[in-house]
Amino acid sequence: MQIAISSASLYPQLPTETALVNIAAMGCRTVEVFLQTRSEYKFAYVSKLSRLCRRLGLKVHSLHAASAQYEPMLFYRYRRQNLDGAEILKEVHQAAAMLGAKYHVFHGPLKAENLAQSQLAQGLCQAAESAARWGIKLALENVSWCAGWSPGVFEQLNSLKLANLYYTFDSKQAMRSGFEDKDYIQAMGGRLVNVHVSKGNGELPDDNTEFSGLVAALAAANYKGPVMLEVYGSKVPLVSLLAASWQALKNKFR
Repeated sequence: MQIAISSASLYPQLPTETALVNIAAMGCRTVEVFLQTRSEYKFAYVSKLSRLCRRLGLKVHSLHAASAQYEPMLFYRYRRQNLDGAEILKEVHQAAAMLGAKYHVFHGPLKAENLAQSQLAQGLCQAAESAARWGIKLALENVSWCAGWSPGVFEQLNSLKLANLYYTFDSKQAMRSGFEDKDYIQAMGGRLVNVHVSKGNGELPDDNTEFSGLVAALAAANYKGPVMLEVYGSKVPLVSLLAASWQALKNKFR
């Protein structure tokens, strides 16, 4: 199983482009690009980033963006907020297409909004349709403070068979929500296309970190995609430690 790295693992200490240079220097060739602010969604910046990725030999599996800046607006009842959110979403999807990403990691509305299933489904359909126009897939992530906080949410969404909606599993968010990894992975089923892994609450895994349960759950789900090392940059004091953690993770999932 391929082990990849998210550029978010070096935020905020390094700009996105510098993070990718450091990740490539480790020998990693598959990445998730996390664009941190709206200026990084712009055509001029993404064009340069795309050329950089090609020079470095990086394959962009997925794109993540600063979801709190725009995603909740897509689900609000105020029309102007919807339109502003949709405008930013278009920029993000264009960026994903330019970088060659297959998936857009999506959080959706805040859990506190407590949307009815019909409202959630309608908003996700619109976002998924937007992604499809750029040739990419929407990958809703289990996030403790957003709509996909529980395995039950993914089971309900699966029953609706929404077009172009797929899933990202995140181990630290599963821990925060209080559910087992396998509960989410079973619920996501064949729509699981991306996996975020860290130790505990976003810390660097090491040789002693236990992942046997996650490995078994992914095998049972017949998951064939990459496993993405995504930790909180505040917990990465040295780039060399991220490189060592990536190597340790490769041994765990070999």
